[in-house]
Amino acid sequence: MEKLELPGPRVIIALLLVLLIIVTASPSTGLLGEELDPLANVPIEGHLGEHTGPQLVCATDDSTTVEVNLTAQATEWQFTAGTTIDAWTFGNALPGPVLCADIGDRIEVNLNNELSVPVSFHVHLPAANGSSNPESVAPGAAATYAFTATTAGAYLYHDLANGNEGIGRGLYGVLIVRDSIPEVDHEIVVLMGEFQPAYHPDTYAAVINGKAFPWMPRWNFDTDEQVRVYLVNAGPSEEHTFHIHGHRWLDADEGRPIDNKFLSPHSAVHHPELPAPEGFIPLANALAADVAVFEFNASAEGEWMYHCHVYDHINAGMMGHLTVGDVESYYHGEDAH
Repeated sequence: MEKLELPGPRVIIALLLVLLIIVTASPSTGLLGEELDPLANVPIEGHLGEHTGPQLVCATDDSTTVEVNLTAQATEWQFTAGTTIDAWTFGNALPGPVLCADIGDRIEVNLNNELSVPVSFHVHLPAANGSSNPESVAPGAAATYAFTATTAGAYLYHDLANGNEGIGRGLYGVLIVRDSIPEVDHEIVVLMGEFQPAYHPDTYAAVINGKAFPWMPRWNFDTDEQVRVYLVNAGPSEEHTFHIHGHRWLDADEGRPIDNKFLSPHSAVHHPELPAPEGFIPLANALAADVAVFEFNASAEGEWMYHCHVYDHINAGMMGHLTVGDVESYYHGEDAH
């Protein structure tokens, strides 16, 4: 089974921090002497250059209808160096595209199914008045799902026709509904999940935005920038936590500053009728939340880790890197990627 094994929980974070510093410090040299950029497959997000307004995960406009074309298709998805899975995806990428709308917008999703199984588009917003959304789309067919964006927030969208298997194989993404343009410098989406042997034989990995260490997203922010985080757990059957070193934020649920947010599995929160894996223990209602939206100030300059605080998930790859400070010149002289 493909799973990163480290000596033990007491030394895991220290070892990974050292490895991060080594990997990200400078390019390495290949067998033939060519330079290999260790960051070549790492998504670099956040502050990448000067900007006069907020840098949002998707642009805003004045339209009242959002039309989206999604294709469900089989994809060989490489989520870390040398390792792939046979995934089901929306749009040949895992996760699917971030969808954005304003409150009151009508969203029309044109779903084309190129898989050999029926699929569907499901999101936790009510259907638009007068619309009739199909339960599923047959292989080789297409259909339109229509609904109204009624409440601001972040919502997981995913296939429901195949139960947990649809999410487990990769058919998911995030919908963001806004009530106004946020007064922040940056937005980031943190979509947690796991690849399990039940859906990907001989593979277990804990991922954020479809990638595992060392290919997890790298977030760069200038000092004192305000960052909004859309945090979602797409894991079909496992809880995850999101922890940032060096920074805290005010938690709306607890009313106090925290640096570690616990999220329940999406299927356990919203789909209790779906079969749970053997040995799965349902979480208390007080903890049953799979989405959190919060903001933090990037005030602590330096190199920081972010990771899940479940040690097995760190072992399985859920750990990445956050930079605060002079991000313009950090990589390769003046190259900010």
